[in-house]
Amino acid sequence: MKYFLTIILFLSISTRSIAQKNEGDKVYWVALKKFVSAVDTFYFKKMFSDKTIYLEKPEFVDSIPDVVDGYKIVLLTQMNKKKIYQAHKNKLIHTVLQPLQLVNDSLLIRVIPYRAHLEKHNHYFLGVSDGTTVYFKFDSDQKKYIVSSVKNWGI
Repeated sequence: MKYFLTIILFLSISTRSIAQKNEGDKVYWVALKKFVSAVDTFYFKKMFSDKTIYLEKPEFVDSIPDVVDGYKIVLLTQMNKKKIYQAHKNKLIHTVLQPLQLVNDSLLIRVIPYRAHLEKHNHYFLGVSDGTTVYFKFDSDQKKYIVSSVKNWGI
């Protein structure tokens, strides 16, 4: 029953109106913020040496901030992806924000920086070696989801 209520609450928050959809986006913003915090401590600094994160535009999020803790966020779309790759000699750290998942009594969001390259005929190859998973729990006193833990992982 607790899991069912958590799902219903989250769905009702994120589907009522555009303003509330933007409220729902905030958990993704928090996940990005936690990922950016990990960039300085967990990931190789040269991966993000220009303080730019190339993030694939998630279809399930209405808005993404332009800057997170001093890191510029550049959204990769079908319209600009090839041009951005070519500007970086067809190699890029292609970051993906995965959709929210419900696991046990927690919500989680994974942020994965793929080492990617563009081959002939617009074939994109993404190689994964590490990532960040942000776990959220619902705080009934504050009536919102709060970060319960952050796990940086590598292969």
